[in-house]
Formats: sequence, C-alpha cells, structure tokens
Amino acid sequence: MFLFSDDQPSQCTGYSGNDVIQTPNLDDLARRGTVFNNAFVTTAICCSNRACILTGQTMLRHGIVDFETPLTETAFNKTYPAILRRSGYRTGYLGKFGIGYPNAEVPNFALPADQFDLWYGFPQSISFKQIQDGKTRYLTDVMTEKATEFFQSADDRPFCLTVAFKEPHGPFKYFDPKVANPYQDIVIPTSPTFTKEDFDRQPNFIRGSLNGSKSRSHLEHPNRHQAELRTFYRTVTRADQAVGEILQALKRSGLDQNTIVIYSSDHGSLLGDHGLTGKWLMYENSIRVPMIIYDPRVQHANSLSSQRDEMVLSIDLAPTILSIAGLPIPDSMQGRDLTPLVRGDSWTPRSHFYYEHVYTPESKNRDPIARNEGIRGTRWKYVRFPDQSPIHEQLFDLKNDPLEQTNLIAKHADEDFVNELRSLCDIGPSQ
Repeated sequence: MFLFSDDQPSQCTGYSGNDVIQTPNLDDLARRGTVFNNAFVTTAICCSNRACILTGQTMLRHGIVDFETPLTETAFNKTYPAILRRSGYRTGYLGKFGIGYPNAEVPNFALPADQFDLWYGFPQSISFKQIQDGKTRYLTDVMTEKATEFFQSADDRPFCLTVAFKEPHGPFKYFDPKVANPYQDIVIPTSPTFTKEDFDRQPNFIRGSLNGSKSRSHLEHPNRHQAELRTFYRTVTRADQAVGEILQALKRSGLDQNTIVIYSSDHGSLLGDHGLTGKWLMYENSIRVPMIIYDPRVQHANSLSSQRDEMVLSIDLAPTILSIAGLPIPDSMQGRDLTPLVRGDSWTPRSHFYYEHVYTPESKNRDPIARNEGIRGTRWKYVRFPDQSPIHEQLFDLKNDPLEQTNLIAKHADEDFVNELRSLCDIGPSQ
C-alpha cells in the first residue's frame, strides 16, 4: 500500500524532529519501519512528479511538463499499477491523480478509472467540501471509507492500494468540522531564513516570481504567515489522522501482517524559506520529502526504526513496489529498487542526481515561475536558471551552509569541480 501527501516537506513530521507538528501515526510507522532521511524529488511540481512516481522515470523521459498533458496509453501501461494489475494484482487508486486535463469528448488517461479495480480519483483542483447523497462530506473522510471498503472486499488476490491525500495542498476553504484545529493558539516557529535579508539576497527574477508573490506581505505582516503555517500544519495532522484510520482498517481486515506500507509526498514546500513560498525551486525544503517503508517481515532493533542516509528519489518508488511484488523492473524505469536498504543489505549509494523544473504559467494574471535545473550532490548543490541572460548560477556548500544562504559561484566559478557539475547538468536532460 502506498500513501502519499501533497506538498509535505520532510521536516513537517514529528519523527524528523519537529516538536510542534502532530503526526503520531507517521511517527509510529517510522518507529516500525525504515526511514529515508535523504529522500528527494527530481522535479517539485504536482503534475510532473506524480508522473515520475507512477512511471519511475524523470520528467524529460515521461514528457509530462504541464497540467494539460496526460500520460499516453503506452506510458500508462508501463506504470507500477498497470504492471501489477496485469500480473494479477487487485489495484485501487484514491485521491488526487493530477496528471493531465480530463476531456470527456476525447477520452484520455487523465482520470483512468477503468484501469483500476477501485477508483476514486480526481484532477488537480478539487474542494475538500464534497456533497455525497445530499450530505456535506470532508474529502479525506470519503477516501478513508473507500479504503476500508477495499480491504473488506479483499479476495485471494494480492493487492496494491494507492492513496493520494490532497492535504496539505489548498485551496483551504473548508476544514473537517469534526476535527478541532490543534494549532489554533500556537505560535509556530518560522524558518530561520524567513527574513527580509534572505529575501533580498534573491535575484530580482526570483523576487518577482510566483515564489516571491506573497513574500513581502508575509514578511511585513508575520501574522499572515503564522495563519498560513497553522493551516498547513492543521492539514498535515488531518492527513496523519487518515493514515492512522486506514492502517487500523487494514488491521481489522487481518491484512496488516502481510502488507508493506510506503509513505511519502509528491514534493515539499518552502513555507517561508528565504522569505519565499511555493515549491518549484531547488532549495532543500522544496525537493526533500518524507519517505518511510514499513515491511512487517523486517524487525528493527532500534526504538526509532532503521535510519538510512543514502540519497533516494521519488522515481525509486515504482521499481521498489514492483520488486516487493517479485516482478521484473522494466528497462523504461530509471529509478532503483530500495528493498536492499530496507533489509539492511548492500546498496551502491548515489553521488548526485539531476533536478529540473520547466513549467511556468502562461497567464498574464499570474507571476512566472523561474525555470531551473541543477545537480544535487552529497556536499555541493549546483543550480542554474537557463532563461536568464547571462545564465544565473548558484553554488551551495551543503556541509558548511545547510540553510543555503551563501551563493559561492563567484568564488569557485572556474574550479574543476564546478565545471564537472556544469557538465553533469548538461548531461542531465539526456539521461
């Protein structure tokens, strides 16, 4: 079973050391499972990285670079749920699909209901307020009920259920009326880089981008930023509650000891880092996500799970799921099987990965998003913005500057290791 949230950075979990956010069910899963402390996405935008997760491919290979384009039939047939279903698995998909624009006149795979045994998927934009049989329902409650029904109707076939929570992504116009806001009167600590000085360090094209749209307002009026953080934390906690309810339903159905559970997010969110909002950029909290794999067959001696520090990616999830099912991993998948890390076996670590973001709104009513690409290594992060003239580059020393506050490109511009990073970035799109 694969559960994942929408926009949740890795530090928005209790088990990661956040003392304010309440995620007791994820914390319990982390205690029993394997936690990947360095899990990243290869592109931080919903439509593209959801395709990365399903296909095990980077964006340039699967070709989903906007919100309009769906996966082709050929591409969908190479996703982990399609392969599992052809191999005899009972499959379900609940929640936000978000890949492509649904078109009733020209059927496509934007909402592939007929490709699953249970389908309750929806497109990019949907309200948390749902009307079902004339009654107002909270979206995640409906999803939880359907997950329970999926377990109750289990047969002799193995199954794979994917649950894609909408939390903590907006719009935030409706909250579950049955669940109180635990952060109503709490002051939530802000990012150490949520400062005017950090915002002013950004180049003009970032300050004028969609990442910077709300920044001045939040920096000048901290109460607005506090309100946004409270809402974000509130919805993360509501998703955590659903995780607990789904796991309890799994246990009541007698399936918990034979079901591997994976939890992650489609990407992170800046939440005020460097005075910015949104995601898209290559800063850590935009690209770093939570990732837990719980295999009930693997027992860990530590009180807080097995901690893995290897660099792993969202494109690794599809091949890992297929490996868990004992199925061959197709050559089309670029990710790697993570099951050796769960078992404690040897695994050759990555030294780096290529990141890319190409989407920018074409509407004149919205600020642009800066296209960017780069190489994230174990120590150095190289970022470039190819639309700028001249090309704007950034270089961060993650060991000595984990908050990414000092751009060292001017100091090291001509050194061999930077030229190697540039070369790796040039190669990146062809990988």
